[in-house]
Formats: sequence, C-alpha cells, structure tokens
Amino acid sequence: MRAHLQARDTHGTVSAPASSAVRSGSLLEVVAINLAWPLGLIRFVQGMMGAHSVEAMQGLAFFFVVFFYVLVRLYQLRRLD
Repeated sequence: MRAHLQARDTHGTVSAPASSAVRSGSLLEVVAINLAWPLGLIRFVQGMMGAHSVEAMQGLAFFFVVFFYVLVRLYQLRRLD
C-alpha cells in the first residue's frame, strides 16, 4: 500500500504522495555513478604511470563526464523539490 497525504485547496481535495514515494533517481543510477568515477580515475593513473598519454586523457575525460553528469542530476533533483 502507498501512503498519501491529503491536502485541501479551494477547489477540493488533492492527494499528494508521501515522502516515501520513489524519486526520479534510481538505485541503479547511483550504483553506476559510484562505479564509473573510480574507473575513470584508475584509467587516468594507469595512463600516467605507463606514460600512455592517450589512455590518461581518456580516463580524465571519462571522469569529468561522470562528474558533470552528477552535477546536472543534482540540479534537476533540486528543481523538483
């Protein structure tokens, strides 16, 4: 069962979902982010240690893509609240 809060406005009764409702971010997305950023940093460090500048730049670019994706998602979640 889902719990609903009852709110009353001038036109009648409106049901709003309780705070336990599922947010737009999923658990799978959180797991993917937590796996992705360390992989980007690992590839960057391996590229630097092995003097492979292309791999190092790919790892750094991947890390920043994940970083900016997280910033965008946080901004979207803030706007929904």
